[in-house]
Amino acid sequence: MRILLIGPQASGKGTQGDLLAKKLGVRHLATGDLFRAEKQAGTELGKRITMSIDAGELVPDEVTWKMIKAHLDEQRGGWVLDGFPRTLNQAELLDAYAKPEKVVVLDTPDEICIERISGRRICETCGKEYHSKYKPPKQQGVCDVDGSRLIQRPDDNEEAVKRRLEIYHEQTEPLLAHYVDRLVRVDGSPGIDEVWQEIERKLGI
Repeated sequence: MRILLIGPQASGKGTQGDLLAKKLGVRHLATGDLFRAEKQAGTELGKRITMSIDAGELVPDEVTWKMIKAHLDEQRGGWVLDGFPRTLNQAELLDAYAKPEKVVVLDTPDEICIERISGRRICETCGKEYHSKYKPPKQQGVCDVDGSRLIQRPDDNEEAVKRRLEIYHEQTEPLLAHYVDRLVRVDGSPGIDEVWQEIERKLGI
């Protein structure tokens, strides 16, 4: 199956995408993870991505599509795509390549997204994620796995988050009309298990 996951920042796309990919036996392509890999590699593409993300802006379409297409070319058995497309122009690029069969939308209020992101911390060494409220480490500010310091991503500050939510409402929500014939809408506010059960039920998997 070819499935898109759409939702605002911190709506749970990453977590639900992993569950979906495992259930369907396909790869979960998370744009954010792919971006971070490019940044860490220090490529020219990674530098362009860093400038956009740290400012809370969308990465230019031509940069994003070049990266995404390279990974899609390897996934002949289907995929779960999270974080792309984010605009109608990107949707048209994807549709010309391979139309998604289902589009799962995680409807999540802005205030919940902001709370989830503002408390998020990651290990500066291994990248493991924590949350001060929902998934705290055993020792405050310290990774359970390797004892390294926990940090906040530059693009997780409240100002950048609010800007990304504005962009989502302005540019990404119109995709719901574009994909109206294949939408699967799910409330992204509850816990992980409850959201996953609703996705399973509505997709019939």
